[in-house]
Amino acid sequence: MKVCLISREFAPFFGAGIGTYAACWARALTEAGHDVHVLTRNHEGVLEQGPSLYPGITFHVINPADGPPKLDHNYPYARHALAVLKSVRRLHERFGFDVIEYPDYWAEGHALSQAKRTTSEFDNVTLVCRLHTSSALCRQLDDDSTYPHYAAYLDIMEHESIAHADVVLSPSTDLLRTTREYLARHDLGEINEGHVLRYPFDVASTADLRTPGAQTPAQASEPTVLYFGRMEQRKGVDLLVRAAQVLLDKGIKARFVFVGGDTGSGPFGRSMRKHMQKLVRPEWQNRFELLPPVPRAQLGPMIDSATLCCFPARWDNFPNALLEAMASGAAVVSTNTGGPGEIIELETSGLLCQPTPDALATTLERALADDQLRAHIAGHAPERIATLCKPREIVSQFSAHIAGVRVPRETPTETPLVSVIIPHYNLAEFLPETLESIERQTYANIETIVIDDGSTDPDSIKLIESLDRANLRVVRQANQGLSGARNTGIREARGEFILPVDADDLISPTFVEKAVRVMQREPKLAYVTALVGYFRQSPARRFGGWVPLGLHRNLLPIHNCAGCCMALFRADALHDAGGYSTDLTSYEDWDLYCALAERGLHGAVIPDIMLHYRIRPDSLLRTEVEMRRQHLHARVLEKHPDLPRNHSRVLRTMLSEQMEAAKLERAGLRYKLADRINEAIKGSPVHGLVKGLAQRTIEIKQRRRSEV
Repeated sequence: MKVCLISREFAPFFGAGIGTYAACWARALTEAGHDVHVLTRNHEGVLEQGPSLYPGITFHVINPADGPPKLDHNYPYARHALAVLKSVRRLHERFGFDVIEYPDYWAEGHALSQAKRTTSEFDNVTLVCRLHTSSALCRQLDDDSTYPHYAAYLDIMEHESIAHADVVLSPSTDLLRTTREYLARHDLGEINEGHVLRYPFDVASTADLRTPGAQTPAQASEPTVLYFGRMEQRKGVDLLVRAAQVLLDKGIKARFVFVGGDTGSGPFGRSMRKHMQKLVRPEWQNRFELLPPVPRAQLGPMIDSATLCCFPARWDNFPNALLEAMASGAAVVSTNTGGPGEIIELETSGLLCQPTPDALATTLERALADDQLRAHIAGHAPERIATLCKPREIVSQFSAHIAGVRVPRETPTETPLVSVIIPHYNLAEFLPETLESIERQTYANIETIVIDDGSTDPDSIKLIESLDRANLRVVRQANQGLSGARNTGIREARGEFILPVDADDLISPTFVEKAVRVMQREPKLAYVTALVGYFRQSPARRFGGWVPLGLHRNLLPIHNCAGCCMALFRADALHDAGGYSTDLTSYEDWDLYCALAERGLHGAVIPDIMLHYRIRPDSLLRTEVEMRRQHLHARVLEKHPDLPRNHSRVLRTMLSEQMEAAKLERAGLRYKLADRINEAIKGSPVHGLVKGLAQRTIEIKQRRRSEV
């Protein structure tokens, strides 16, 4: 098979757990005879050193410029996912992949999974999503109650990339179950095919933990318990600090060594390392060492000299640190949660306990006091990893899962009628270009309905009277506003599908054809939309954009994440929702999407900029929304009080946005104050004196540096 492995993390160039997995997996696939291509970030040395470190693997890097530089809600993972899609398209055209795998974490495969769902370009490719631990689960395990806007978007993107994959692979049964439940609970879809497939791990790979020729260190004079990994709440490091002091209070003399990077998962976003230090009482300070990450060559001797390695996670996936410790022949203690409970054979290759300080202390005390028990579990640990994570067997299971993927459905060949409705009011300057974009569609069965909403401009009236084109109808009415005009168009439409397009906007030539195909593949969808590009005069000179996500009930009350007015709707869905609200002077499309979501409906997004939204100084966006934003948003919320699935999430996201807005306002006030002070100083007699003193100070410092 030709396999493309997408992972922005790849060891040893960048990343830890996911990067180590990606490297081990790429090597295992290659050694089994598969043609492996790795697509990663342009980390230092990856193209130069990668091929020599991993013979037979072809390395490619993602160009960040492939992701649109300016997007609403401009978060790096959205741009990264779009850059990944662009890179994969180029590579797939060249190499023709059979399988493309991406991780759930950071939503790297989100745009790719959308493309597989909404286009035919990846129909013959099997998309595989490998579960690690989603950002949402990490936040929950780290007891992070905040739910900022970026987290809400990332949460949806990660879980959609899972739901839209052909195959989902999880290293542990517990993670697969947890993910299924999360998708169902948050109305994010379901897993097509899910399988438990362990991480591959070559026991011989732990050789790089030790410097060649180095002697095995002598056992420490006192028992030593070693933890290595991130200092993170979900990893349970604070539980180990508390358990250790229970043992010390009982007179058990031992040292406790922690090695790893700090995180902000301490109470209320504080440093976990500092929190751990505060947990240690003064009388036991000399019994704890909290060390930063160390090179792998130094980690091996630390594992060898430790009496026990302890991994006290509240919950963990399939931790590489535990695999490395066991493969190195260490006696390990961990918690019976998630992956660790499936890795360790109780009493044979390690000890397990509940993730509480007392349970951990009891298990550690037993292990420290029993030399025979430690020798027994340490002796069986490497064999357990060699059997559980044997690369060749895991590749064989992977191939069997891929072979079992269902053949994609055939797309119907019918061409149902599509009704394009164009409300028009005094926009003679732009309407002809909009009509031309409809006429250029590659989909043939289209009727166009222009609703002239009481235009008063002579040029607009003249244009409307002169319109005489095939498959075009004009409906004239007294002015009823944008919503009223669209509703007239919906009543007049004869098509199975309806596409609203404003009289100054444009659509790409293949949009209708692609959107109809998606609707035919998924008859339950209410609408299909695409990415939106902003322009003033020409779409070729785009200056921004918008990435809609769909109908998500916990995000819609905060932002219109569903799409702009341009979308291909099922006519019956629009009729059932009652069309557009005429009491809203704007946000009427947002309100409609809320109504569709309340009915349990869903949409799909084509991950290409195919909808072109013109920004005009006199548009409703400028004259109405910016002046009445709070009132309009409040009315949308008032009309849909039962929309959220989880009111707590909505409130926490709104709180986060409020705090961010306040922070920006304070920053703006500081800049204004600084500018005023600066201008005042420039106009005062002391300006020259202060400037001269500053220059002399700089000169003195530079002279002293040169003397040193």
